Amino acid sequence: MVGTANNINLAPAPSSNEPTSLSQYNQNRHELMEILSGLHSLGGIANELPLPQIAVIGSQSVGKSSLIESMSGITLPRDSGTCTRCPMECRLEKADKWSCKISLKFWDERTSTLMSEFPFGGTIHDKGEVEQMLRRAQMAVLRPGTPIALFLTSQLSDIPGNELSFTKNCVSIRVSGPDVPELLFYDLPGIIANVGDGGNEADIELVEELVKSYIRKRHCLILLVVSCETDFENQGAGRLVLKNKALRDNTVGVLTKVDRIELATSQKWVKILKNEETILDHHWFAVKQPNQAQLQARISWEEARRSEKSYFQSIEPWVSLDRGFQQYLGSENLSEHLSLTLSKMIARQLPEIRAKIESLLRQTNEELGNIPERDLKDPRKETIRLLTAFSRKVSKHIEGLPPGSLAAPSGLITTVNKHYEDFQLQVHQTSPRFRPWRSDARLSHADEIDMIRVAEGDDAEDGSGLIIYVDQVCEYAERSRTREWPGDYPFAIKENIVREAIMQWEALANSCFKTVESALNGHLNQLINEHFKQEANPCLIDVVRKTVEEQLNICAKSVKTRIKGTCQGELEKYFTQNHHYFFAFRDKLLNRYKFLYRRSRGEHSFVEVLKTCISPPRQKPPPSPPSVRRSTQYVMEAPRECSPSFSDDIDTILDILARRGLYGVRTEDLAKLLPSTDMDPGLEIMAEIRAYFQVAYKRFGDSVPIDIDTGYIRTFDAGLEVALLTGIPLNDSDCHSYLEEPTSIVQRREELKQRRDDLETAKRKLGQSNLGQMDLDGVDPDDLDEGGSHSGSVQRDEDDGSEDDRSNQPPKAYEPDYRGPIAPVERPLSRNGAQSPMKMPPTLGRELSSDSLGTYEGVPVRRASAW
Repeated sequence: MVGTANNINLAPAPSSNEPTSLSQYNQNRHELMEILSGLHSLGGIANELPLPQIAVIGSQSVGKSSLIESMSGITLPRDSGTCTRCPMECRLEKADKWSCKISLKFWDERTSTLMSEFPFGGTIHDKGEVEQMLRRAQMAVLRPGTPIALFLTSQLSDIPGNELSFTKNCVSIRVSGPDVPELLFYDLPGIIANVGDGGNEADIELVEELVKSYIRKRHCLILLVVSCETDFENQGAGRLVLKNKALRDNTVGVLTKVDRIELATSQKWVKILKNEETILDHHWFAVKQPNQAQLQARISWEEARRSEKSYFQSIEPWVSLDRGFQQYLGSENLSEHLSLTLSKMIARQLPEIRAKIESLLRQTNEELGNIPERDLKDPRKETIRLLTAFSRKVSKHIEGLPPGSLAAPSGLITTVNKHYEDFQLQVHQTSPRFRPWRSDARLSHADEIDMIRVAEGDDAEDGSGLIIYVDQVCEYAERSRTREWPGDYPFAIKENIVREAIMQWEALANSCFKTVESALNGHLNQLINEHFKQEANPCLIDVVRKTVEEQLNICAKSVKTRIKGTCQGELEKYFTQNHHYFFAFRDKLLNRYKFLYRRSRGEHSFVEVLKTCISPPRQKPPPSPPSVRRSTQYVMEAPRECSPSFSDDIDTILDILARRGLYGVRTEDLAKLLPSTDMDPGLEIMAEIRAYFQVAYKRFGDSVPIDIDTGYIRTFDAGLEVALLTGIPLNDSDCHSYLEEPTSIVQRREELKQRRDDLETAKRKLGQSNLGQMDLDGVDPDDLDEGGSHSGSVQRDEDDGSEDDRSNQPPKAYEPDYRGPIAPVERPLSRNGAQSPMKMPPTLGRELSSDSLGTYEGVPVRRASAW
């Protein structure tokens, strides 16, 4: 069902909070515009609020400036080429007397936030002075490094400084008067198609991005200005808006320079005005501005308005338009349409604006609470408190704290433990890589790869140790024999081979300490910055950092000596008391090495079969009654993966051994019965060396982290508080200088105070009005009769007769990620696609009938009347 500004059917029953007369309605609109103007005056805060606004855009030289003049009643600077080189904020307000105020807004180009706003001169009461002041103001924002005072007093040609071609800095003009429409809009630089000789082509993209930064805002109503002097398709602003549906839905079209239309081509523009081509939800309007002769004659604003009305009432094709389309002609109708639409947008946005202000105010107060003003009555006591609190915080982190959230980085101890794990892996990778087969063994590539995998089953991946074959070990052992008994070999053989690996450990231990030292230093620097940045002067931070570094150096010197002693102990004495682990690991490796050696000689068939036979070891049976056969007490049924006969033989052997008291013998232990080989001594030496390395590397992998943790990290923690309180001067004068706030903190606090005051001002402005509970869609000036009463709360659709009680319909839910269309203040289409006659705005004083359905290209069309 169609809803329009003058056929709106949301009028609720009168209540104490709703307007019941045209004067009340206009008063509410006036109050809404005052609220919007006040919120836009809040500097940088306004950029963070979802404030409705109107952006006037168009291609270069389409008559935007003349349109602004016709709506505002002021004269803008006119130069050759591009006139508008910066955004101009226009606030138009009702008042008893005419006045004008100009101010300058400077933006941070990097963050797109308002840095400062300055009044430019005093209040102007003579319209003739506005043009020159605007010219000076525009030059001031185009030269942001030049003192503003020069632009108020000096000749423009004498003012130094480089001038920007375009800028985001804004000239704000506030016009008040009895005949001024209530509007707030931004006049943006015209879209540039090309640049002349000596021009900067980068200006084309710069201006387009500047325009986009305004029109992409969710609550922006776009006023698209199109010149009838140029083909519509050649005007870049139209392409910028109309190709984007979200922008198109929030666009009001304006045709300018209509007096330059040739009669032969006039129907093309008439179809656009009738919304039959290039259809816009908010329709098209046509305006006629003063021609060049009238401008040179300095025609007044009132005369220009009368001339415009006379033109549309006497010149074809406009005079022949149906009365329903006459309401889209003239600046006065356009201004009324924009004012009504903007006031409705404000009323809709008030709840969201209130919520946003509350949220920003809460955030600002929280940040202010984090940087309270300092009380320096006892600076020494406050300094000691800061130092001891820092020491306790360090202790907590050294004891171990989990991350504060899923996204937070790991804590200190978690990071250090990761370095310890990396260190242990690096030590493990130095293991000798034994090959229990001859170096000249003829093995297939696949067999060799598989045998290496088995041989290194307990080694670390990517090992770097020396590769040693069993024949090399045996040859080295034979060369090392001196006065030993037959079959014995010097212990030095094992020492020399294991020393090759252990000699690398000291460098790895020192590297581990350096990584832990770097991690602790970085973490402490972060804690120092976090703890002192808001409560102390940089000089105290420097003193604390220096004291911490001195304490760390003392502890580092001590722990390095300790690590060196641990490394020397591993090299000087090859010793262990961990006998059980050593022997268990040696026996496991010796069996593995023997299997692999026999496999390399092709003698592995028996061994391989043994590996596939699964038979549990026989255990000593518990006491049992004599009637039970003893042999069944320890023979357990097991799955058989080898041949039944071979498996039965293995079971028989294990049973016999168990009967003779040899319990616990495993299937693989039978491989020890195989005859010895010439390489058995070498295999035994390899197994013992690798077993000792396993014991030593695990011991060393624990010893060094313990040295670092106790001798460096915990020792530093234990002495930190004493070092801070004794190493830092704590007399009153020094402590007072320590606690002087940094300039950045003082400035930030003042910024937050101003921000808080602005937000509280905005909150107070909204709190003084009950408009948040009033829906302007419920009342329209044309729904009020001359006596001020509602003409009815329910209207019937003429096509289907259904009732549309929109006063009971809630507004659409706010969707923050969707730039929804602005509710059109619109006239409906008739069935044949033409605009239906309907009631006119009060400014025209005409009443027409209405029709709510229409068609577009043969398809029925319905227009949304609510947000």
